[in-house]
Amino acid sequence: NNKGRAIIYKSNLDSWNIEMKNLNNDKVESPNLNYKNLTGCLTIIDSYFKDIEIYAQNLLCEDSINFIRSRGNIKKVSITDSLSDGLDADFSKINFEEIYVDKTGNDCADFSFGNYKINNAELTNCGDKALSVGEKSFVQLDTIFVENSKIGVASKDSSITKLKNAYLKNTKTCISAYKKKQEFNGGLIEINNIKCQ
Repeated sequence: NNKGRAIIYKSNLDSWNIEMKNLNNDKVESPNLNYKNLTGCLTIIDSYFKDIEIYAQNLLCEDSINFIRSRGNIKKVSITDSLSDGLDADFSKINFEEIYVDKTGNDCADFSFGNYKINNAELTNCGDKALSVGEKSFVQLDTIFVENSKIGVASKDSSITKLKNAYLKNTKTCISAYKKKQEFNGGLIEINNIKCQ
């Protein structure tokens, strides 16, 4: 239901498939949006993982999936119909093979205070930013496809974002690098190949 939460803590996950769905179709925000100061419907904390896949649908938390202080390799993340942010990663070191996020109320994918490598990301119908990189993060991305968002890729607050191939369609702002918080410097984006419609 809309109050459902799952927390994986101090665990080793090898070749797991995780599926989390809210079966209630009422788009009503839970009055207890955060549980014990955790913002994710699925939160993975202080864990190591290898070759896992995660599927999330119709979740009403501040973050559908949130990684905190975790590391490893993820084969696939697929998130649809998030009330707020889809994927959020903090203080982590993660390699993503594929990320698919569709229909979020806020950011599709948000990375902070960490080191992240992404082979392929498809981010569509994002309420705000498709890819948000902030707070001293380093993100290296081979191919990103963005459609229907306010901002395609944002790199801010002492973060470095390196994109090999970026395809952006129907975004108000395709690329944005800036300083949001005074304790950081600005953001940097390096792009090899971009197509912005």
